[in-house]
Amino acid sequence: MSKTEKYLVLVLSVCWAIGAFIISWYKVELLDALFIFSLVPYFILMIGEIALFTFSIIGIVKDKSYISIISLIVLIASVIFIIVFPFRDVKFQYELNKFEKPRLEIVDMIKSGKLKSKDENGNVVLPNKYKKYSISGEVVEYQNDKEGQVIAFWVFRGIQSGSTQLMYSTGGEDLIKENETGHPIIKIEKLKNNWYLVTTDY
Repeated sequence: MSKTEKYLVLVLSVCWAIGAFIISWYKVELLDALFIFSLVPYFILMIGEIALFTFSIIGIVKDKSYISIISLIVLIASVIFIIVFPFRDVKFQYELNKFEKPRLEIVDMIKSGKLKSKDENGNVVLPNKYKKYSISGEVVEYQNDKEGQVIAFWVFRGIQSGSTQLMYSTGGEDLIKENETGHPIIKIEKLKNNWYLVTTDY
């Protein structure tokens, strides 16, 4: 391998690391948008990693190239980071604070009747400017009356494999439990005033 080719492998290794981080960060959105096809980016990453790993090893064995050693370190460190870094938890905490204001606006619009559920399940389709604040662009109106409000934003929407919702409840955990549907609640975690992270078996 020429020196230019080794530098190319190094650059591509860095690009691979960045791409792997971005795909891992938006994993839930990819799954929601593409379903089974969300595996395609991971397949491409795997093929790219194998190729870059191979070229790096060749450069080290044949030429003892320090450039190839750096490429290999970048790849190995990136893989370890992707495996151990808690992407979902960190992303959730980041968005919890960043998105609180627009999510409260959504709650107020539902409370005032500006936004209404489209079916008997309480699904509310969000306006385009608010879609990014809940996976699938919908929230669930479990309760909205004089006794209180329970509005759920999707964090992770599974298919019979467990789902996670960020719930706004004016009546705390008790009101959330009163609105439990056919999918039993597995865990409720209070995050801040009126906000709860709820895991169900949906």
